[in-house]
Amino acid sequence: MRPPARRGRRLALPALLSLLTCSLAFALVSKDVKKEVKQSKNLEKSGISEKNDIDLKGIAFVIQSQSNSFHAKKAEQLKQSILKQAADLTQEVPRVLLLHQLAQQEGAWTILPLLPHFSVTYSRNSSWIFFCEEETRIQIPQLLEALRRYDPSKEWFLGKALHDEESTIIHHYAFSENPTVFKYPDFAAGWALSIPLVNKLTKRLKSESLKSDFTIDLKHEIALYIWDRGDGPPLTPVPEFCTDGVDSSCATTFHSFLPLCGNPVKKKDIFVAVKTCKKFHGDRIPIVKQTWAGQAGHIEYYSDYADSSIPTVDLGIPNTERGHCGKTFAILERFLSHSYDNIAWLVIVDDDTLISISRLQHLLSCYDASEPVFLGERYGYGLGTGGYSYVTGGGGMVFSREAIRRLLASKCRCYSNDAPDDMVLGMCFSGLGIPVTHSPLFHQEWIWDDQLAVKHPKDLQIQPSCCC
Repeated sequence: MRPPARRGRRLALPALLSLLTCSLAFALVSKDVKKEVKQSKNLEKSGISEKNDIDLKGIAFVIQSQSNSFHAKKAEQLKQSILKQAADLTQEVPRVLLLHQLAQQEGAWTILPLLPHFSVTYSRNSSWIFFCEEETRIQIPQLLEALRRYDPSKEWFLGKALHDEESTIIHHYAFSENPTVFKYPDFAAGWALSIPLVNKLTKRLKSESLKSDFTIDLKHEIALYIWDRGDGPPLTPVPEFCTDGVDSSCATTFHSFLPLCGNPVKKKDIFVAVKTCKKFHGDRIPIVKQTWAGQAGHIEYYSDYADSSIPTVDLGIPNTERGHCGKTFAILERFLSHSYDNIAWLVIVDDDTLISISRLQHLLSCYDASEPVFLGERYGYGLGTGGYSYVTGGGGMVFSREAIRRLLASKCRCYSNDAPDDMVLGMCFSGLGIPVTHSPLFHQEWIWDDQLAVKHPKDLQIQPSCCC
């Protein structure tokens, strides 16, 4: 089964954000930080006050961590930073939770399934649940000062506001008349829910199950769920929740998307497999070769036709009108069975994907190839009802040799050659207890950011395809 967003990518559908449709108009937020502070302080009639008493014991910090050893270590470092700041302020030690340790369920990273736990555990002694990413940097005194402006007895959804400049198919053209009106939080800057709102959402979750099958962009989906077609609060922009640290009043900043973990992985330790088909040998492959292919130490092109001029490898798998499961598993088996024993990493991309090999080398230096690593842009299917996470294929999929070895040692295989390869892989790895590791450096949609490792170039003359 293939998600609507995934199918659409082949018809120029990105897959970076989320799912529902609705309409509403909210006030635009000034980009000027000082002006936002002034505006925010003038909202006392809406329940904002500068004198709400709060200390660290009233905040439960939730770091949106992952179980992979690199990410777990980064989250633990942030936890220790928060605890040290609390000690320096001679305040009671706050509760700092690592998301991957809170629950073993597959969908814990989507936050909403954990709200009942937060409601039961923290509603009596806490005022706020504050969420942040592992690379978020927090200044505790500024955070406390910012939160004191908001009455914790009311329902608040706080964060740094993002909005779409134009309607997009990945949001199912939500707010198509004016997409800028709907605000959703930048997770990198941190975001917060007041306990009354957590309790309200918990009641809703108990009375009705989550309806969306696919989790594409959690930020947007959570904002839509909380807003609830106008029955819930919209996101309130907090100017002190920052990512670039342009103002001394910032309570949060964001470190960097591109981690540096020592010497980059050598090119000879990365094997790149490009999926293509005969109909695109003439227009897509030349662009791949003219852009990034020359950076790769090992690269092969896998097709349904052997073309010596490229050259391509015919895997013996017929081209399909949808899905590439048979082709992808053939690539995985070839990687293990051929003379690639000394190559630690396999990267599988489409013929309309761009890669920065140098950034990929830096990124992979943070991961242990002896561990089963399945890395890319994480999506989810049916996570509200026991589904699984998967790496979307359009943004590139990275496998450690150990992950491939365990996968092929299992009996999990494609149910047909044209099954969606990325979803089948996610289901298989989930069954093996190998989690998807998410990185914001992989994107199925074109994102203009020099730090990204993999981009899907909808703006270039490499048009997405429905057939290979």
